[in-house]
Amino acid sequence: MNLMLFFNGWGMDESIFKNFPPVDNLNVIVISYPYEIPKLDFETYNHIYIVGWSFGVYYASKFLKTKQLKSYTAIAINGTPEIIGTNGITEKIFNLTLNNLDLENLYKFYSNMEVPNNFIAPNININILKNSLQELKDDYHLLDNPFQIAIIGIRDKIIPTSRQVKYFTSKHVHIKSIECGHYPFEILNDWNKLIKDN
Repeated sequence: MNLMLFFNGWGMDESIFKNFPPVDNLNVIVISYPYEIPKLDFETYNHIYIVGWSFGVYYASKFLKTKQLKSYTAIAINGTPEIIGTNGITEKIFNLTLNNLDLENLYKFYSNMEVPNNFIAPNININILKNSLQELKDDYHLLDNPFQIAIIGIRDKIIPTSRQVKYFTSKHVHIKSIECGHYPFEILNDWNKLIKDN
C-alpha cells in the first residue's frame, strides 16, 4: 500500500475532491487548515507521495523538514516553499488580501484562480480564512526546497507562473507545465494524474 498526503490550498477542504475516484493500493489523506497531521505509521507504506497545492506547498515543506521518510516523492502544484516574497506572493499583495478579505474579494480570488463553473466551494467562514492568513504570516520563515517535481499552470495569476518556473529551475526541480490557471483540478481530475510517471 502507498500513501498520499495532500496538503490543500488556502481556504479549501476535501469537498473539491469529492468526485475523484479511489485508486487501488493508494491511501489518500487530504490535509486542510489547520494542517494537522494524523498519527500514521509511515514505515508500513511502500512509498509515500507528499503533494502540496498553493499554500499547501509551504506546509508540505514544513512537514518534510521534520520527517525522515524512507521512500517518498514530493510534488509541488502551483506554489513554492517560499510562498511569501519574490518567489511567491509579494508581501504587499498578501497583506492586502489579509486586510481586505470579505466575501466579494473572496469570489474575485476564485475568479482569478480560474475555478470552473462546477467548482464545489468549501464552507466559507471569512474569520477563519483571515485567521489562517494571519497564522501563516506570523509563523512564516524561509524553507529549503524538498520537492523533486513541480506542476505549474501556465496561466497562474495567484502565484505567478514565471516566479514558480524561476524558483524551481534554480533548484533543479523537474517542471511539468499544464494548461490551467491556479486551480488545476479540471486537468488533474483524479489522484492517479498527480502521481502518474512519478
